[in-house]
Amino acid sequence: MASTLSVLAAFTIIRSTFNEFFPNEIREYFWSLIRRFSPEFTLVIEESHHGSGNHIYKAAMAYLGSHVLSASSADGSLKRLTVGKNENVRQFTFGLDRHSEIVDFFHGVPMKWKYYSDVNTNSNIQLTAESRWYELSCKKKHAEMVESEYLPHVIDMAKKLKDRNRMVKFHTIRSESWCSKGVNLEHPMTFDTLAMDGDHKKDIVEDLDSFINGKEYYKKVGKVWKRGYLLHGPPGTGKSSFIAAMANHLNFDIFNLNLSAVKSDSSLEYLLLHVSNHSILVIEDIDCTVKLQNREAGDQTASYPHLQVTLSGLLNAIDGLLSCCGDERIIVFTTNYKDRIDPALLRAGRMDKHICLSYCTFSTFKQLAAIYLGISNHDLFSRIEKIIGQIKVSPAEVAGELLKSKDSKTCLEGLIQFLESKESQATPEKTKPQGEDGNNNKQEKGCQSKASTKTDMTNGDSPNHNAITFPVVGSNAMTVGEYTVKAELTPILSAVLLKHGDIVANSTLNSMQCRSSLLEIACGIIQKLQAVKLEGITELELQSLLTTVSDLESVKLQISWLHKRLDEIIEAVQLVRRSSTLKEDKRKNLQEIEMEKEMESCHTEKPELQKKSLQIQKMKVVTQKHSENISSTEAKLSYFHERSLVDGLL
Repeated sequence: MASTLSVLAAFTIIRSTFNEFFPNEIREYFWSLIRRFSPEFTLVIEESHHGSGNHIYKAAMAYLGSHVLSASSADGSLKRLTVGKNENVRQFTFGLDRHSEIVDFFHGVPMKWKYYSDVNTNSNIQLTAESRWYELSCKKKHAEMVESEYLPHVIDMAKKLKDRNRMVKFHTIRSESWCSKGVNLEHPMTFDTLAMDGDHKKDIVEDLDSFINGKEYYKKVGKVWKRGYLLHGPPGTGKSSFIAAMANHLNFDIFNLNLSAVKSDSSLEYLLLHVSNHSILVIEDIDCTVKLQNREAGDQTASYPHLQVTLSGLLNAIDGLLSCCGDERIIVFTTNYKDRIDPALLRAGRMDKHICLSYCTFSTFKQLAAIYLGISNHDLFSRIEKIIGQIKVSPAEVAGELLKSKDSKTCLEGLIQFLESKESQATPEKTKPQGEDGNNNKQEKGCQSKASTKTDMTNGDSPNHNAITFPVVGSNAMTVGEYTVKAELTPILSAVLLKHGDIVANSTLNSMQCRSSLLEIACGIIQKLQAVKLEGITELELQSLLTTVSDLESVKLQISWLHKRLDEIIEAVQLVRRSSTLKEDKRKNLQEIEMEKEMESCHTEKPELQKKSLQIQKMKVVTQKHSENISSTEAKLSYFHERSLVDGLL
């Protein structure tokens, strides 16, 4: 021990003597000679670079954060790690603590990372700043590999890790610009829980994966790294849920573009220029959300002064030079009537893949039963298979029935009754002459056709190539007063007119056909709300319906009562989520109270007993507040639990 202390003392004396007698310049030269003959090569990666953030520093932080925990568990070399989490990420993020190091292996070559931080204080202006940096060391012979391969690998992996961990955001338009801060999209739908027929789901997932991994291929062939999808099919077949599953699978943000809120082509260009990369642009109900002016008919501007987005403007925005200003983007269009979309929009490059989401089949039902009830077979399946093949029922309607009970037999019996009632309602329609239900037949044939998944149409072959019109009611329609709508919506329209009067009388659209179409859209929303319970509809679906209602109000439909009801239902859905959270918090509090009581019994000293008793009293107060909040929430929800979502509207 004495000899060790003597060596240390001698070393300290030599070092101080060396620093005292040799100027700083000579010392620096001496150390540079030592570094010149050192076998190691070191890169210093500072937090800032030339006055701005250092991209490589941020990449190193994310990359090393994914390695430190496993490295610490493996060899125990790291004793201290940093950990953090905020609302914009899904999982905890780890990092190196100050003055710690980690070794990463790349192609069998050890890469030594060290993290440093230092506090700099300026006594003149009393300013304190912290400097942070990484040092990357390896053998000199690998310096070229670090520059050309390892650092690009770190940056690429950091991007993938960051994209995988961040929360998906949902963006909407306000005053012709995107909201400054999107909301977290917490939709639980994934492709694992999405019910689809046959191999369609697998093909779609493979197509998405091929796109996301195709950066170099798109660059090689000279195409913009984007892809377009058209989702078409009857209402309630899962188009909104499909979009949520896409966003969760790719971890892409959603930008919901409401064309009726855009006043001009230049505003549309501005919005699309500010859509971020790594995102999905959604344009719902492209066939009826907005009246796109014909480029060749200059007299239509005066007729629709409030609707100024043109078809040419939309085409140029999604497939012109403007589309080159961004990468890794997906555009999704939705419609209930594919045959009403202008062929110029349908061609490859704009809508590359056409996906039909049709009525529920027996295969779809089995997937829903597995998801909702956890069963793959049942004695009642044969009866359901017989009925479901003969009627038109949406997956949303079937899912709504499966949510009514957790007992599989009760649930399936209720579903059979529902399907039989649908079958009895559909029986009169089967006696109609062939061709009466033209629109629905076309739609079903389009879904069954092999060509429904891909379409490549040349621009300009159709005489209607510059105009998108409002829906045209099919020949299965009936008249209520002056208006003509689908037969299934006539009871709803009659009730609306009786209760609220002529809601379309003050519309800015004068054509009876257009007014009938607007009424059909409004009645369709009411029909959807009639068909589901509060637990069977998501907030994302409600927001989509609310957007449609706002579009209708923009053309002076008097449906503020429907707008108000949708706001109430959205609030109720949020209350359901809040109630669930409160119940969980209450359960945890009760557990903690029991634990504290057990610990209280172990303490005999009076101060400790008083402290534990006080803690228990505080937790009881919090639990009581949770109980009161739960009771209040349940009271507000009782209205929708006991009634239809449209109760009192008609």
